[in-house]
Amino acid sequence: MAKINKLIPGLGFVLGLSLLSTVLNHQLEAIIQLEALTIGILLGMIYNNVWKTPKVLYDGIHFSLKKLLKVGIVLLGFKLNFGAILQLGPKVLIMVIVFVPTVLLLSNLLGKGLKADTKLATLIGVGSCICGASAIVAMSPCIHADDDDSVLAVSVVSFLGAIGVIIYSAMAVFSGMSNLQYGIWSGISLHGVAHAIAAAFARGDTAGEIGTFVKMARVLMLVPVAVVLGFLFNREADQKGGRVPFPLYVLYFILAGVVASTGWLPQTLIYLLSQMSSWLILMAMISMGLMVDFKTIKNKGMRAISVGCILFGIISPTMFWVISKIF
Repeated sequence: MAKINKLIPGLGFVLGLSLLSTVLNHQLEAIIQLEALTIGILLGMIYNNVWKTPKVLYDGIHFSLKKLLKVGIVLLGFKLNFGAILQLGPKVLIMVIVFVPTVLLLSNLLGKGLKADTKLATLIGVGSCICGASAIVAMSPCIHADDDDSVLAVSVVSFLGAIGVIIYSAMAVFSGMSNLQYGIWSGISLHGVAHAIAAAFARGDTAGEIGTFVKMARVLMLVPVAVVLGFLFNREADQKGGRVPFPLYVLYFILAGVVASTGWLPQTLIYLLSQMSSWLILMAMISMGLMVDFKTIKNKGMRAISVGCILFGIISPTMFWVISKIF
């Protein structure tokens, strides 16, 4: 009971910031798609660097970051629908399978060229090729990334995704692409789930549904990427005398997706579990923001922004050209 009492102040504070960031997101979404995640992280970072987070909040903040995050990622699996993903056809599925490792490799090469931290470059690549902030927070424990790197990667990827929504929405009006091509382009090349869906539906329901399915196919790649990166960083950790345990929550994530795809659960329950996932991940990311010190990340900031911008600058036009030729 005493331990629970220690968690209450921090959890209450994080929940309050979550509500505030959600309200602000609703107010701003007509202007720019920043996502509540991005706003929440910024609120947490500003609070910690202006007023300093009180120690009485630490237990709840750490619990949110370490425990609630994993539960949120597992519940994220209920948003998957394997049947709908398989209906995309072999060309789209092969494109997704090739796209994800290619972007990851490119991100790491850019990181080396710009002398960015390997784990930071990896997280930016993961966020760019799978599902934005959610992929970054899911993958961080797999590679033992610092909280500062996770926050930086989330901030860069979320911001670029927001800019992407504006650009793509304009392209929805002026581009000569078909609904099929535009939907695939939005789903394959934009960062977060919210970014891809917002941009895809700017062209109408047909493009929106196609973009959503393509994006979900990318989300599914979270599992094999977690296995591969876990193996690679475990090997590195072994050489340094440590080891990164494989995150079991990734397996539970895929199990949740299997259950959701069977159709056994009512849609109302699926919706509630998905909403709970969004809230728990939001609370975890705000907790991460509350632990960030600007002094410790300022030297990495410009490199992270450069990697993210160059990566998106390559991905978007390249996929536009590829999709125009194939579909």
